[in-house]
Amino acid sequence: MTSTAPDPEALKARVEARPVPFWDTLGIKVVRIDEPGHAILRLPMRPALGTRRAEVLHGGAIATLIDAAAGAAIIAMIGDDSDYSGQATLDINVSYLNAITTDAIAEARILRANRSIGFAQVEVSDANGKLAAIGRVTYSVIRK
Repeated sequence: MTSTAPDPEALKARVEARPVPFWDTLGIKVVRIDEPGHAILRLPMRPALGTRRAEVLHGGAIATLIDAAAGAAIIAMIGDDSDYSGQATLDINVSYLNAITTDAIAEARILRANRSIGFAQVEVSDANGKLAAIGRVTYSVIRK
C-alpha cells in the first residue's frame, strides 16, 4: 500500500479558507505550505509598519507574523479533522536578532502536537535571507 503526500496547494487552500482579518490589515500572505505542520508566510514592509524609524519593521509586526505563521502550520497539520473548531495562542516568545528593513518571511514548523496542544518554532528572515527573529508559540487546539 502506498500513501500519497498531501497536496501543497490543498494545504495552502485549507489555511486560506480560514481567513484572519488582521492578516489583511497588515498584509500577511501565505507563500506556501509544503507539508502538514510547515508554513511560510510573508509580511511586506511599508512605512506604516515601521518604528520611529519608518524603514525598520516594528517588533510587534514581527511578533504578529510569527503568531500567524505558527497558526498556519497548525491548521495545515490538523487536516480535515471534523472535530477541529479553532485554535488559540497560549504563549508566544520572540527573540529579535536583527532589524528588518525589507519584507519579512516567516517559516514555521510544528515541533510537537497532539489533539489539544501544539508547539511551533518560527524563524523570520529579511528578503535577503538574513535571520532576524526566532519565535516559539504554544497553541491550544479547540475541539467541538
